[in-house]
Amino acid sequence: MNRSETEQHLDLALKSAAKENPPMSPYVRTRLDAAYASLPDTPEQTRTSSATTRQSRRRFSPLRRTAVAAASALVLSTGLFASGFVSPAMADTIRDIPVIGSLFSKIEGDAGLKTAGERNQGSVVQASAAAGDSRMNIKETIFDGTRLAFALELTVPGVKNASKFEEAMENVTLNVVGREMNGFFYTKPTQEGPHTYSVLMNLPLNAADAQKLGQHFEGTVSVTLRNQEQPLTVQVPFKRIGSSNERHLTPGPSVVGARYTLNIDRFDVTASTVQLSTSLKLNDASASAQSQEAALMDIAFEIVDDQGRTLDVVGGQGQLDRGAMRYVSNYGADLSGAKYVIVKPYIRSGDDSGDKKNYLQDLEVKIDLDTVK
Repeated sequence: MNRSETEQHLDLALKSAAKENPPMSPYVRTRLDAAYASLPDTPEQTRTSSATTRQSRRRFSPLRRTAVAAASALVLSTGLFASGFVSPAMADTIRDIPVIGSLFSKIEGDAGLKTAGERNQGSVVQASAAAGDSRMNIKETIFDGTRLAFALELTVPGVKNASKFEEAMENVTLNVVGREMNGFFYTKPTQEGPHTYSVLMNLPLNAADAQKLGQHFEGTVSVTLRNQEQPLTVQVPFKRIGSSNERHLTPGPSVVGARYTLNIDRFDVTASTVQLSTSLKLNDASASAQSQEAALMDIAFEIVDDQGRTLDVVGGQGQLDRGAMRYVSNYGADLSGAKYVIVKPYIRSGDDSGDKKNYLQDLEVKIDLDTVK
């Protein structure tokens, strides 16, 4: 179905407000391959090799030592990985190895997921599926009560570069108790090997849907590839990140400016995500529908914390409904140390790069996090 001009305009505006997430650094795969080759094949060789390693450790660079440790951990835990679930003890061991760590700890443009990765708040899993020569592997999942995320690695024969990989990956869905979710945001693909790329997927949820998921649940991830009849499908666990700094404000304050009235309908802060729901109207009730649309379509919202840091935009959606523009804006952030934030509405002007912002200072709203429960 063809979208209306209004829908296309809104979609373009939302995309321009979001920042593109650069790729995270790839694994040091050649170093790991060398480490695999150096591993002994028999118990006797293992004992001899261990003694030699202890005696000559100074000859290895830090990266080389890490690679050897990582290879050993992977070999020892192969049986655990095959099930898709990793024991807490093994997960901690894997996270302590710098080469493995959390895949989200290197993400850029999303301070929320980056912090969750650095704090090892995700669930380490290793669930795989294959169809023909195509293969899918999910290594980590995150759920903070507002947003779902997982690390996805795909091997697709014949794919020679990142753009071809994106063309081949037609759709990604997550099914939880019969409810199918799609529309995932993802980072730029990172090449991990021949025809193999990794992406970090994330999906903000509305508050009602997120609450239904509870603290623990399992979901089925399906990846549909071009020219492949059956999707790659695998089941993975999600565990909610707990945080003593969660904040939920419903409704929030309202501000009447010279031209607009802004209502903060809902404001949610979880471990790695901030979700802002707003309604914006023109004060001129006699304005035509066309005038309302022109005045409301190019407005977006910036959030700045008490240290002056602008939160990373990680997606959103909007709808013009009976003269009111209703937005749900999502931000990747860890606000555990912040005392307040300022919501700063602005009008995009010029081209679609999002570089030019005309702030509506009479609509700015300060939200004191210490008073929000």
